[in-house]
Amino acid sequence: MNMKKMLKSFVATVLSLTLVVSGLGITKNVSAVTREDEWKANAVKTPAEGKLIGAGYIDVEFDNSMEGYTYSVYLDGQPVYWDGNSIVRSELGEKVSAVSKTKSFTSSDEGKTEVYTNTVSKHEITVEAKKDGQTITSEPRTFYVSKKGLALGGDMSDKITLSKLNCSWYYNWSTESFNNNVDANVAHIPMMWGIGDDNKENMENLKTTSNYILGFNEPDIEKQANIPMFFDAVSVWKQYISPLKLRKVSPAPAAPGGDSMWLKRFMNGDYICKTPKGEWGLYKDYEDDATKKWSEGIGEDVDAVVLHYYRNQINPQGLFDAVERLWNTYHKPIWITEMSLFGVKGTYTDFSYENEERRKQVEEYVTKLVEGLDKVPYVERYCWFPYDIDSTNDIDIYNGSGGTAMFEYATGLYTNLGRIYCNLGNPEGYNAETISDNEMYVYVPQTTPETTEKITETTNNPTSVSPTTGKNNQTTGKKINKPDKVKIISARNVKKKTVKLTWKKVSGKTKYQIQYSLNKKFRKGVKTKKTTKPNIKINRLSKKKKYYFRIRAINSAGIGKWSNVKKIVIRK
Repeated sequence: MNMKKMLKSFVATVLSLTLVVSGLGITKNVSAVTREDEWKANAVKTPAEGKLIGAGYIDVEFDNSMEGYTYSVYLDGQPVYWDGNSIVRSELGEKVSAVSKTKSFTSSDEGKTEVYTNTVSKHEITVEAKKDGQTITSEPRTFYVSKKGLALGGDMSDKITLSKLNCSWYYNWSTESFNNNVDANVAHIPMMWGIGDDNKENMENLKTTSNYILGFNEPDIEKQANIPMFFDAVSVWKQYISPLKLRKVSPAPAAPGGDSMWLKRFMNGDYICKTPKGEWGLYKDYEDDATKKWSEGIGEDVDAVVLHYYRNQINPQGLFDAVERLWNTYHKPIWITEMSLFGVKGTYTDFSYENEERRKQVEEYVTKLVEGLDKVPYVERYCWFPYDIDSTNDIDIYNGSGGTAMFEYATGLYTNLGRIYCNLGNPEGYNAETISDNEMYVYVPQTTPETTEKITETTNNPTSVSPTTGKNNQTTGKKINKPDKVKIISARNVKKKTVKLTWKKVSGKTKYQIQYSLNKKFRKGVKTKKTTKPNIKINRLSKKKKYYFRIRAINSAGIGKWSNVKKIVIRK
C-alpha cells in the first residue's frame, strides 16, 4: 500500500472513531434529558390529577428513584414545615418556629409523605429534585379539597351513587367499605364501632387505603357503643387503634353541646376507684379514697375530635357554638360525623317530608351549615345524616324527620335537598357532578288518616280523584289503622353466612323494617333492612355468631309493634 492510500485509511479510521465516540456522547445526553423530562411529568404519583380529596392530612406519593438527588415536596408552591412528627398547620394558626424544619428525601427513603390543608379550594403538589447545585421541578399535580361527606349505613341505600353528591369521603360505621357502585371513587373512612369481640375481630382483619380511622360510635349512651367507663375505651384504643399508622379521630359522643364529659375523661383522664362490687368506677361516684388512683387519657394519640349534632329545631348558630366550644377545649381539628334534625308528626318539631314549608326550611338550614362550616378553619370535615323520606332509620322511630332525606332509601332517587347538597361545598374549578331531573324523587301525596276522614265527610260526592293515579275512584270511607304486629313464620340459615326470614303478610299498603343484632336487647350494633315483601335474605353475617331478629310493619297511619324476637346461630 502506498503512502497516499495509507494516509486516507488512517484519516478514515480516525473519523469513524470520532463519530462513534461523538455518537455515544450524544446518546448519553439524550438519555439523561429524556429521564429528567419523564421524571418531571410523572414525579407526583398521588393524589391523582383532578381528584376530590377530604380536608386534613393528605398522603402524597412521589418518584424518588433517581439516585444522587435530594427531593422536597411543596404544597401550593410553599415548603411543608414540621415540628418533629407534626406538620406546622398555618390554617390553624400554627407558626413556623426556630426548630421547624422541612423534610428531604433520597432514593433510599420511601417516596411518601403528608401535607395538610383544610381550605376548600384547588391545590397543587410539586416536587423538587436537587443534585450538584442543579434543581429540577416537577410539573404541578392539581387536586381539589372538600370537607363534605356523608354518613351512609348499608341499610340506608344500596342504590345511590355517592359521587353524585360530590362527597370527598364517607363512612358507614364499619371497618369495611361497600366496595360497589355506591362508593366508587369516594374515600371510605373505617370505624371501630365499639369494644365488643366482633369489633375487635374486624380490627384484626382491617384492610384500608384510608389515612384516617374513626373511633367508637356514641360510647356515652346505652343503645350505641355503650362504654360508660372511659378507661375501658382507652384500654381498647391502646391495643387496637394506637398501633395503626393512621391519623386517629376520637370517639363520637352523643352529647351534642361540644362539651361532652365522657370525651373530656377519654382525652384527659380522671380519678377512679373501686366500687362496692370490686370493679373500677369513677371516683366522683364512689369516693373510695383507699383505692383512688389516676387513670390516664389518650388525648395525645388523637388527631381530631368528633361532634354529633341533632336538634328538633332549626338553629344554625347552635352548631357553630358547639364547634367553638370543642375547639377551645382541645385545640384539635373537628369532624362533625353526624348532623341532622329529628321530629315527631303533629308537633312543633314536625319535619315530615310531606310538609313542603318545613322541607324548604331544612334546605335553608343545610345551606347555612355547609357554607358556614366551610369557612371555619378548624373544621376539617362534616357530613349530613339523612333520614329516609318516610323517616325510618336503624335507631329510632321519629316519624317526622323525612324532610332531612337526601334520597329515598328504596330507590336511590335524590330529593331536592340531595340536589342542593350536591351543589354545596364544592371547590371552585372542580368538575362537579350534577343530578339530572330523571334521577330526582317526585313526591306524590299519600292518603293519610286526616285526608281519609275528609273524604268520608264528602258523602254527597262518593267519587274522588286518586292522589296517586289521578283517576276517579270510588271512596270507601274506610279509615286506615296502624299495622298489626308482625308474626315471623321462619328464620333459617339457608346458605353461607345468610339468613332467610319469612313472615305473615300484614294487610294494606305496608313496608317492613327488619332489625338484627348480636345483642338480644338490640342496644348495640343494630343493623336495619327494609322491604315491601313478606320475606328477606340477610347476608354477610359472621359464622358461629348468634343473631337476634325482629320485624315491624309501617304504613301511612303509623308504625306497628315489633314481632317476637327470633334468634339463630350462623352455622353455615
